[in-house]
Amino acid sequence: MNCIILIKTELQNNPRLPFYANFIQALQKGIRGGILKAGESLPTQRELAETLSLSLGTVTRAYKEAQKRSLTMAVTGRGTIICPPSKNIDIVSEQQKYYDLSFVSPFEYLNPSLNSALQHIDTHNREFLKYHEPCGMPRHRKAGAAWTQKFGLNVSEQNILVCAGAQHALLSLLMGLFRAGDKIAAESITYPLIKELCRRLSLNLVPIKMDESGIIPQYLETACKNGGIKGLYLMPSCQNPTLCQIPEFRRQELIEICRKYDIKIIEDDVYALSLEQKLTPLAALAPERTFFIASTSEALSGGLRIAYVTSPDEYFPIIEQSIGYSISMSAPLMAEIAAYWIESGIAEQTLWAKKEEAAARNVLARRILDGFPIKTRSTGFYAWLSLPPPWTNKMFTETAKEAGVLVADCTHFSLHSPAGKEAARLALGGTEKREDLTKALEIIAKILRSRK
Repeated sequence: MNCIILIKTELQNNPRLPFYANFIQALQKGIRGGILKAGESLPTQRELAETLSLSLGTVTRAYKEAQKRSLTMAVTGRGTIICPPSKNIDIVSEQQKYYDLSFVSPFEYLNPSLNSALQHIDTHNREFLKYHEPCGMPRHRKAGAAWTQKFGLNVSEQNILVCAGAQHALLSLLMGLFRAGDKIAAESITYPLIKELCRRLSLNLVPIKMDESGIIPQYLETACKNGGIKGLYLMPSCQNPTLCQIPEFRRQELIEICRKYDIKIIEDDVYALSLEQKLTPLAALAPERTFFIASTSEALSGGLRIAYVTSPDEYFPIIEQSIGYSISMSAPLMAEIAAYWIESGIAEQTLWAKKEEAAARNVLARRILDGFPIKTRSTGFYAWLSLPPPWTNKMFTETAKEAGVLVADCTHFSLHSPAGKEAARLALGGTEKREDLTKALEIIAKILRSRK
């Protein structure tokens, strides 16, 4: 059958992609090329599983994905058939009123299959349903050490704590390391959640001037001389939202300042794995005072909610206590899924597929927004658009929303009020289809040109 030939071709061309992604691509190419006609029947799920030597669950997921994307439909008595082409209407449907480029969704359609993980888990093993130590089960901490190594940090599993995602890791660190009234330094444009967490914990965020290479050491030292700085929060490899990367020499300068004034460093490098270029983590340069957050959500699945924190020996009990106070422990069942994906190589394959998709979308963004001040990284998950005059943050956000596109402007990230910079972050994985991203970016380009 044509369908099977197309699928086999995709599997040969993209052996590292999950099966359902190859299945979807095969259908899309077959429909576009006229090889698969509307109303044509596909093999039954069991037939396809046997032909390709796959589990039935793997094939079932692929069929469900195709149906969700309106590529196929189930018809009583005929099984699964190719859908008739839908009308091309240049109006965003009411169900999806906006193209959402405001939230960094890490290409969720490329997430690993849950079936393989569930088949791996021993359903008779009750260990995953019991209470465990807040730092996590030894097996899961070992997987965390292996995952953290991908960031360039070699650490013992004895220094790993398992958290329920990077946000929970950040909360646990702030709760354990600091007290109400303490000052935490951060880049003047930074990850929005740190603002909200510090506000709720009565911690004072001190904005430090930054440039294209991130936080500027001399301004950090000035803040330290003024007194009271207890911690430094950084995303040094791929900052959210500006995409800045702190160079090696500047990392050394920052560490010298932190040692001089006894400052603890929180290194939240969740997007580092999305890049090809990797620099030495601050945690490797200053392990005695740096707490490193290695998340799985951005690379594997937003719903997985597992992250690993490395801590110096001295502070390990304090952070473990924070985890215990907040959620008792991260769900062992979720940690087991993460461990299986890491150990089996599925995590590496998924990350490769997402970086490949990100690369194509960055090319798309640079082409459509050519001539405008847009900053991208070759495999980054988002872009940073500086708004040319006369655009302001509010004006651009509202105009884009009226045109059907959601963006996150600089006011969400700035520690100053007003923001002091007119810019917007564009999430490149916020739309499932590249065609939708193309439309969204073309709308933005049209808006920018309207007042050039």
